[in-house]
Amino acid sequence: MILLRLEDYYDVLKNINLFRNFSERDFFKLFKNIDYEISVYPKDSMVFIESTECDTLNIILSGNVRIQKIDSSGKVLVVTDFKDRDIYGEALLFGQCNTYPMTGMSTMDTTVLFIPKDAVFYLCKNDDVFLKEFLALLSSKSVTLSSKLKWISLKTIRQKICEFILIDYKKNKSLKIKLNMTKEELADIMGVQRPSLSRELMIMKNLRLIDYDYNYIYVKNLEEIMKMPQ
Repeated sequence: MILLRLEDYYDVLKNINLFRNFSERDFFKLFKNIDYEISVYPKDSMVFIESTECDTLNIILSGNVRIQKIDSSGKVLVVTDFKDRDIYGEALLFGQCNTYPMTGMSTMDTTVLFIPKDAVFYLCKNDDVFLKEFLALLSSKSVTLSSKLKWISLKTIRQKICEFILIDYKKNKSLKIKLNMTKEELADIMGVQRPSLSRELMIMKNLRLIDYDYNYIYVKNLEEIMKMPQ
């Protein structure tokens, strides 16, 4: 791993909610009093491993960390991706059970800022602005987790496809859904097999609910999709 300087990534960190209300002077003053480490992981490196202790707050400065679950047979289930400016580990840091429930692997060269638990505690104790933003982060992640649990609870592949479409539609107000991933990656996120996903997409196309190509899903019957149990 290559150690880097905090100054090299100030332009990234100043746009993260945790630090958005700090001036440049106050930002560096904040970090002057704590320990931290910045490390680079080459593509396909293990960033953290399931069942190991989480004792740092972690911020991705560049790159991508794929969160995945590997079962006893070696099958890999992709849960989500953490990208530039995403934070992970905050919910585990002060918990009684603070081990990673899954494994994180870099899908490209990735740079991560690690802030030790004691340093986070110091910042919360000594800076009201940081404490407020840290609590807001915890609250936001709790809402995200609830949404993820809802996704997992969906029983059929069609329900999962419809949920995927509706989440994007509510966000972008467009019936043209851009796929920023391959069909295989989408299947991994949904927890289904790639052939099963392709088969269901074809069925939905034949039913004139959607159309699709390599890059997009085109919603043809939003009303029927919205009727799908969520």
